[in-house]
Amino acid sequence: MLRLEKASKSFGGQVLFEEVDWFLGDRDRVGLIGRNGTGKSTLLRMLARIESPDAGALHAPRLQSVGLLPQFGFESGPGTVSEESRRVFDDLLSLRAERERIEARLAGDDLDPAEAESLLARHTDLEERFGNAGGYEIERRVHQVLTGLGFSEADFGRPVRSLSGGWQMRVALARLLLQNNSVLLLDEPTNHLDIEARVWLEGFLAESPNALVIVSHDRHFLDRTVGRVTEIMGRKLIDYAGNYSSYVEQRQVRYEMALKAYERQQEEIARITRFIDRFRAKNTKAPQVQSRIRMLEKMERLEPPNPPSRAIRFRFPQPESSGRIVMRLRDVAKRYGDLAVFRGADLDLERGEKIALVGPNGAGKSTLMRILAGEEDLQQGSREVGFRVLIESFAQDQADRLPEDRTLLAEATDRAPVALVPAVRNLLGAFLFRGDDVDKPLRVLSGGERNRFALMLMLLRPANLLLLDEPTNHLDIEAQEVLLAALNDFTGTVVFVSHDHHFIERLATRIVEVGGGSLRSFPGDYESYLWRKKQEEEQSGPGIAVDGGQEPEDAPSREDRRGEKRVEPRRGRMIVRIEDEIASLEERKAKLEDLMGLEGFFRDPDRSRFYIEEHRNLLSDLERLYKEWHDLAEE
Repeated sequence: MLRLEKASKSFGGQVLFEEVDWFLGDRDRVGLIGRNGTGKSTLLRMLARIESPDAGALHAPRLQSVGLLPQFGFESGPGTVSEESRRVFDDLLSLRAERERIEARLAGDDLDPAEAESLLARHTDLEERFGNAGGYEIERRVHQVLTGLGFSEADFGRPVRSLSGGWQMRVALARLLLQNNSVLLLDEPTNHLDIEARVWLEGFLAESPNALVIVSHDRHFLDRTVGRVTEIMGRKLIDYAGNYSSYVEQRQVRYEMALKAYERQQEEIARITRFIDRFRAKNTKAPQVQSRIRMLEKMERLEPPNPPSRAIRFRFPQPESSGRIVMRLRDVAKRYGDLAVFRGADLDLERGEKIALVGPNGAGKSTLMRILAGEEDLQQGSREVGFRVLIESFAQDQADRLPEDRTLLAEATDRAPVALVPAVRNLLGAFLFRGDDVDKPLRVLSGGERNRFALMLMLLRPANLLLLDEPTNHLDIEAQEVLLAALNDFTGTVVFVSHDHHFIERLATRIVEVGGGSLRSFPGDYESYLWRKKQEEEQSGPGIAVDGGQEPEDAPSREDRRGEKRVEPRRGRMIVRIEDEIASLEERKAKLEDLMGLEGFFRDPDRSRFYIEEHRNLLSDLERLYKEWHDLAEE
């Protein structure tokens, strides 16, 4: 369907691809990966025929249509959300408009028979063309795609230019999905999508008959949508069959095989070279020496393989310990005009927790982050900051606040504590700024690079409460791993908003669901949260909202649901008590395991024996409590 032949491309003096051959079949689903700056977006523009190769060729069928969602710079017209989405059907809608004009003319009294017959024939032709092309499905399809991407029906009439950049991107994505393209090229389609919209998009693409090429830094999304991975490395395109997880395994195997082949060849070259050097001066060995010299000349030399990229691990300075309760919100209310974001919300943050805020866009996650940071006034309730708590926050626009003309090294050196100044270059390397990168002015960095640098600056400072709003936006997968490692090593408290399933799963120790004016806490990791939500959905049935958003009008009232819960009040109280006890014991178990993992733990036999026995008893108690909880839940 699309084929690159000996294609080369340079940008800004850097060679991105060199004599690459690559093919995209009719139903191929390809994930395009590589470090920021390796040319992923450039390759998409080449496939979309917006840019041409410097050398070589792109072969594509003449009648094939290709649709591209760029990462930035999507155009929006003056119309509303629904009008701009329907623009992709302008040709079909013009048929409908002409048909309606004919119908109006046929309703007149001044038609002669010949004109009426001609109009009726034209009307029949228009009707058939409109129906055969799916004209009667336009409104249903527009509604399906817009609601799937998170728009409410109230949003359909809003002018696109009045929306934020993220919501304008959703309109551009909706238009692309509504087009009947043979090939879809998606550059970071999940940026600015919440989890619900990402899940919907996964399903839509799974049912799509189109060929797909997707650039994404969301490994969970790639695992669900692609069946082949193309990696840009060393100015080449390297293909791997399977999804992203399969690619990671294959890449390591390929590297090990290539490394062994390279090492064997180097050993063979060294052996032949020793023979030549040893017998070069002996006339009796001249034929053998010349034979081996020709052998070396003809040998196709292998280059040392590029190892799978490994981020530098660096332990960032740990903050001063705070009190056990880091922050407490009580009976918090926040309104914007008629919109009640929170109505009597409560929340406790404890030292060392990694808390993920989840919920649909517009539920109030960013508002809650600003309340925690002390940047929002409360109309009701209180915000109490704990003992020795120091707060640092990372907003979605944090990267835009960086000075433009400073270099990375100069800015990082000025921001670092005195004790860390000698290690600034290592810190920059840990966040993938290596070599000459450190002398770049900040104005030339990409969006992902600016985000990465801003996060590094924040982690340099010894705050013990970090508030991170969408920290992974525009970060490539390797940079996300660096950030995850840094945050998992961080001994303070982290509250974060992210729509990246993998990032939440790897980091969160508690989930707080934001929606419906309140906050709900779910101890445990993200998979546990999803399991509990699934159980709630199965128990509550189709009429009750369980996603933290607004309940539908026909949903039972809170009073009705309280009445239902009173059927088994004693058992319900027991379940809540057991869950609280499990959470407490799990926390103590984690602390014991951290203690037992310290160097020198076993040097004091009496002390170590005491903690090992306590750990054994905790495991026994947890097993008993989990069984009790399961039995009660079954009942």
